[in-house]
Amino acid sequence: MRTRRYLIASVLGLIAFLVYRATAAPGVLFGDAGEFQFTLPLLGLSHPTGYPLYHLLGWVWEQSYRLNPAQGANHFSALWGGVAVALFYLLAQEIIGQLTTHLRWQRGSSWLAGITTLVFAANPTFWAEATRAEVYTLHAALVAGLLASTLALGQRQWFQSRARSGALPWGLALWLGLGLTHHLTIILLWPGVFLYLLWQRPDLLRPRRLLRLAPFVLVPLLLYAYVPWRGPASPWLSPTLMPGQHLSLYDGSPLGVLRFILGVGFAPALRSLGDAVAQIPQAAHLFLVHFGWPGLILILLGLLALLLEEKILALVLTVVSFVMIVGFNLFYGIGDIYTFYIPAYLIATLWLGLGLAYGIELLSRVLAGRWQTGLLALALLALLLPAWQVRSYSHVFNRSQDDSASEFWRRVLTTPDLPADAVLVSNDRDEITPLIYLQQVEGQAPGVIGIFPLMAPGPDWADLNTTLHLALQSGRPVVTVKPMPGLQALYETAALGDSLTRVLRPHPVPDTSFEQPYGDYLRWLAIAWSGDTAPGGVIDVTLTWRVVQTPPVVWHSFMQIYNEAGEKVLQADDHRPGGDFLPSSLWRPGDIMLDTFQLPLPQDLPPGGYTLVAGFYDPATGQRMADPLPVASIQSP
Repeated sequence: MRTRRYLIASVLGLIAFLVYRATAAPGVLFGDAGEFQFTLPLLGLSHPTGYPLYHLLGWVWEQSYRLNPAQGANHFSALWGGVAVALFYLLAQEIIGQLTTHLRWQRGSSWLAGITTLVFAANPTFWAEATRAEVYTLHAALVAGLLASTLALGQRQWFQSRARSGALPWGLALWLGLGLTHHLTIILLWPGVFLYLLWQRPDLLRPRRLLRLAPFVLVPLLLYAYVPWRGPASPWLSPTLMPGQHLSLYDGSPLGVLRFILGVGFAPALRSLGDAVAQIPQAAHLFLVHFGWPGLILILLGLLALLLEEKILALVLTVVSFVMIVGFNLFYGIGDIYTFYIPAYLIATLWLGLGLAYGIELLSRVLAGRWQTGLLALALLALLLPAWQVRSYSHVFNRSQDDSASEFWRRVLTTPDLPADAVLVSNDRDEITPLIYLQQVEGQAPGVIGIFPLMAPGPDWADLNTTLHLALQSGRPVVTVKPMPGLQALYETAALGDSLTRVLRPHPVPDTSFEQPYGDYLRWLAIAWSGDTAPGGVIDVTLTWRVVQTPPVVWHSFMQIYNEAGEKVLQADDHRPGGDFLPSSLWRPGDIMLDTFQLPLPQDLPPGGYTLVAGFYDPATGQRMADPLPVASIQSP
């Protein structure tokens, strides 16, 4: 029986691995995936918390992918996706088997577990993470292994014999320790595991027994020595922006290493209680998207089955773990938080499988005996869920044709006249990681450096504006890696190729300037305009401002024309000075900002004198930042 169970798990895991591998990205990717694609083959250090288990195993795996390490890193996620699927089957078979001991479908537990496993394997978020270099499939495998070993502890005669011999408690302790060396959120499962053991195996929680189990939890933590070992050996953590000056992106002091391992730098992403509660509808929507209403109904039925059939231990273990995971996710406000829901999806899929088993049981009680044998075939209807997921979300997880990062950087690095020592600037860290892969692994463009806001601590890296100022101070050519409309508001620029922009210098103070206050934040310095003031003509107006204080909100600007009677006759299009990349909230004291308007004059404009007024307002409230400022008088013939 055990051999058959492991054989089925292995087959399902192998099939999943092959499917994930076939849909995996063929090369380098943006974001964290692009980072892991060079830290794995180079045995380097990634962002906190360092993921030592992932890197050590990944480095061994990468030895077979020397020609394409990026693809190897993607396939490494596919591998652990397959392992997670295999372990999930063992977990599903265990929990469904415990339920069906009270039902008439005990022999069908393997069948139901297999269907439930296919539902999990097709989860679009999990599948997507299995096709790129990421840490979440290994994390899912560790979660499934931890839950399976916890549930198995003391439940069946075979497991009981091993529990008495001590083998299974050591294994459970090792799952806990290894989980901590990979993704610290594994600790969110500990309360559920503790309550399960407190109820089922209180003997394991005796002080003497805990001392004997402690090494199996604590010894794996020695893998975190990887951080101080490989941190100094990772050149991307000490890039050179100016000659003789290295950026220090890694703090090798004992306190710095501890903060790195604990991920202290992510603490500002934690939300307040009110903001966390506000995320509940979004979290609920995620589960609706992943399971649909039929799946959610089966999930609720599975929870009811555990309660009615008095499987309180399994209920406590899964519910407490689920609540801890989702609760943490509500508080943790990072961009890719959707991936942190994978363990919660795993648990919810278990409930779905239990609901499927219980639903069949309820049907068997109302149908005639000659129909009961074929009721298990109804479980196949559950496969409509993964079929729907594959049809609806294949564009999300099928990365087999994704060469966008390679194409992006091929275009940048082959741009004519790109300086060999350029500082390449992006507003997005995710766009820069493929460049580091190309430099460190493939040896391309060794003279350039890619930088982005928040690359290093301190106010100099606070945003795109301060990052551009720092780049210009290096004395090296500064080039943006993509079009950034709005840069011209604060900087003199020149086109480079089809889509790159050379940033030359900040705007200087105009030679013929004056100074007129505009509220507490700006000073008006100059105006330049050109065009035809006759009816039907077009006027181009550029206002020059000096920033005194950083505006508190993102401003929009306006320009209006009034006649001699004080009536508004025309208004230019309102817009956001600096665009999306350098809005007013990023302006710094001393910046010189140019704001340009175009005013098409109507054909029926009466002759006479007109006054141009300009100003700024908060688009969210419509409140003006100060009284409109008269900036010019024109005469229409």
